[in-house]
Amino acid sequence: MTQSAETIVQQMCDEATRRGASFADARAVETVADSVLVQDTRANKLFSSAGFGMCVRVLVDHCWGFASTDTVSRAGAEACLNEALSLARASARFVEERVEITTPQPYVDSVRSVGRLMPEEMPAAEKVRRVIEFEAAGRSAAEGRIVNSIVSYSDGRQVETLANTLGTRIRTETCRSVLAAQMVVSDGNQLQRAVEHRAIVGGPELLLDTSADALSVRAARKAVDLLSARKCPAGNFTVIFHPSITGLLVHEALGHNAEADAVWAGQSLLEGRMGQQLAAEAVTIVDDSTIPGAYGSFRYDSEGTPSSRRVIIERGRLVSLLHSLETAARFAVAPNGCARADGYDSKPIVRMSNTFMERGSVPFEEMIRGIERGIYLQDGHWGYVFVQKGQFICHAGRANMIEHGRIGEPLRDVSISSLTLDTLRNIDAVGDDFEMEMPGTCGKDGQGAPTDAGGPHVRVRDIVVGGHEA
Repeated sequence: MTQSAETIVQQMCDEATRRGASFADARAVETVADSVLVQDTRANKLFSSAGFGMCVRVLVDHCWGFASTDTVSRAGAEACLNEALSLARASARFVEERVEITTPQPYVDSVRSVGRLMPEEMPAAEKVRRVIEFEAAGRSAAEGRIVNSIVSYSDGRQVETLANTLGTRIRTETCRSVLAAQMVVSDGNQLQRAVEHRAIVGGPELLLDTSADALSVRAARKAVDLLSARKCPAGNFTVIFHPSITGLLVHEALGHNAEADAVWAGQSLLEGRMGQQLAAEAVTIVDDSTIPGAYGSFRYDSEGTPSSRRVIIERGRLVSLLHSLETAARFAVAPNGCARADGYDSKPIVRMSNTFMERGSVPFEEMIRGIERGIYLQDGHWGYVFVQKGQFICHAGRANMIEHGRIGEPLRDVSISSLTLDTLRNIDAVGDDFEMEMPGTCGKDGQGAPTDAGGPHVRVRDIVVGGHEA
């Protein structure tokens, strides 16, 4: 008779203890996913995948050993355990920095986060039909200027079964879905691109609950509007960040720096700064994986630690970092549930979840008032951070001039660059609004993790804007 995943991961933990591991955990992960892509009126990609595998991680002589297999069977699990033990013991001869971990409290639980519809409850043909409708609506809204249109949809279900040698037994079932539209338009002289996307913890109800006006039509109209926008001026400006740009700042510029493995490795500007005033007093930044329904939320991380609300910056002061069991021991603090693994073949590493700046008290109209010449940045699309150097670059899909205290003409091709701490210190107004609508997949060390980001509008003094005109 085939043994269950729950039985096998438990047996591996018991066997690891018997064979000398001071700690061990084992995870079995099953994934099923579908995706649809419609490009330029053609439904040219329909993809389904399934995966089933497991991993074993052991701590022997203060060294980690990790191994995975693409099967969940007693024989495969034993081979994994043998390899993990061998790797840990071999490492002990060469590793100078010995691993310590906090001793986590054991948890026994079963978690189900699946939304209204399971992925299989909507036939593939119906998913394709709805994606085709989104793409057609976007093309129609582009006023005959479309040169490329892409609408994609994906959904998936994952079941993770976790056990460790301290008594943790957790089964987590999660469904997530993503819907995105990209519209590229031309006036004969230039190309402009706009993107809209939505993502939820749930299934194909996303296709039912999202309108074309809110997705592909909106993307097309933004792209068309950019054709008549002027190029962005270059120089130093007072800048107002839309919440999506605020989200990029807190995720890219601060969030990665707050991951404790980067701090321990000497690759973060936050090293040695705990308790210091790093930002304006009005700034509080949080990473919270307990928010119901948020794309980056989860009940337990991949080490079995419960998720939590983690205040990183409180009233401008650095008060905590994001931790795994190992980094928590290194910093002599409690673990806070930030170790996540991307599938059965990946080790848990420190990751963000839902990262945001808390709302302040300044109305948007008051922020604009008094700015003689500034820029309002919107549509945060992508950013990049040089973590160790404390530098970041952020690109905005749209912008407007601010002149004499009013929103002025639209701008295109806008990017900003600055030093992270300078930007945080130069925030002189934090808005009384809030938005967190940047769900996506954050990459780190070859792994992806669901995240979200956001915040209020914020005003920043003296920031470098890259553009084409002085």
